[in-house]
Amino acid sequence: MEKSKNNRIKRIVIFSIMFVAAGGIAFFGSILNQPGTDSLIRNTVMVLTGTGIVIYAYLLSEVTGLFIYRNEGKYVKFAVVYLGSLAAAVFFPMLPVTGWPFLAIFVFLGVFSNGITGMAAGSVCLLLAVNFTGGDMTVFWLYFISGLAGILMFCNLNDDFLVGLPVVVSLLVLILCLTANVVLFSKEQLALEQYTIPAVNVIVCCILLLIILKAFSSSVIHKDQEKYMEINDPECPLLVQLKNLSKDEYYHAIHTAYLGDRIAKRLQLDASAVKACGYYHRIGKLKGENSWENVSAICDEYHFPAKTKRILKEYVDGSEKVVSSETIVVLFADCIVSSILYLFEKDPKAQLDYGQLIDTVFKKKLETDELWENQISLAQLYEMKKIFVEEKLYYDFLR
Repeated sequence: MEKSKNNRIKRIVIFSIMFVAAGGIAFFGSILNQPGTDSLIRNTVMVLTGTGIVIYAYLLSEVTGLFIYRNEGKYVKFAVVYLGSLAAAVFFPMLPVTGWPFLAIFVFLGVFSNGITGMAAGSVCLLLAVNFTGGDMTVFWLYFISGLAGILMFCNLNDDFLVGLPVVVSLLVLILCLTANVVLFSKEQLALEQYTIPAVNVIVCCILLLIILKAFSSSVIHKDQEKYMEINDPECPLLVQLKNLSKDEYYHAIHTAYLGDRIAKRLQLDASAVKACGYYHRIGKLKGENSWENVSAICDEYHFPAKTKRILKEYVDGSEKVVSSETIVVLFADCIVSSILYLFEKDPKAQLDYGQLIDTVFKKKLETDELWENQISLAQLYEMKKIFVEEKLYYDFLR
């Protein structure tokens, strides 16, 4: 409750500053580019209204979960990106209109929020720049359509980070729009020189897109990579604490993580998150009981990636619904490891029929409502069972 209240206060403060700063940028931009009381009032009011819409779009996206790669909650980052783009738009009228890099601006705003928020924010920046040059709607449509194409091309970025085709398509749309709206309507006879500034614009946008996507990759998509390398090391200090507390718990975690990792890779799931959850699904015991409160406190203390914490919550918190495929992988890996360890504890020399044991575990799980309404398919469950059976030789290490 306290955390939610603090988050709400943080959001109000940041967006209030963003709103006022956007008005200030429009005000001083108007003094620089378009002096006159009427223009100054119009530009300031339009930017403030547009900024209000951008804030609403951001908050609506946060409620509906429409963010690209979980950008929700990054209020400061988005405010900086938006205000920086708006400030850049103030100086674009000093360039020829064919040289405005708005494609990069739209993509920049889109990848650090989502499609609808990026489109709204990019349109406000574009509207301000167009107003400063006399309100030519041809210029507005040129950059709005190319910017919209850029946002759509990059609205589904994921771990694979396949950006080659989206970059090419976005630049081709920009070239097409520049040619149709500017070059063809030039009063001079068509010549190669007329393409010089548009060509420079395309090159600059290409370079900016690559820089933006690199920044997005390192700060958003792969930001957890380093953390996973740390916590997925069997000699991680947190796991060493677990080992000192109980060697049985430690080795149970090692085996669960190994099997979970193998299955997640074969099913093309988030293997790093599954492995981490295999290691830490009982880590609450360091604080006594393996309750979600204890697990959550450790996750926060050691800054676990958000996805890992979410999977652990589904697994540990009895009131939480199991939804993600990764949680189910951890669930089965833990259950099979627990079953084998239990049988070996009863009889260390027992010759187990692993295939039958795995078949029994799957039958019992499928008979419960634990696997209802989640993201895993029957084909994935079948493949998972097959992989568990293939690991027969590994199970002898559990003796």
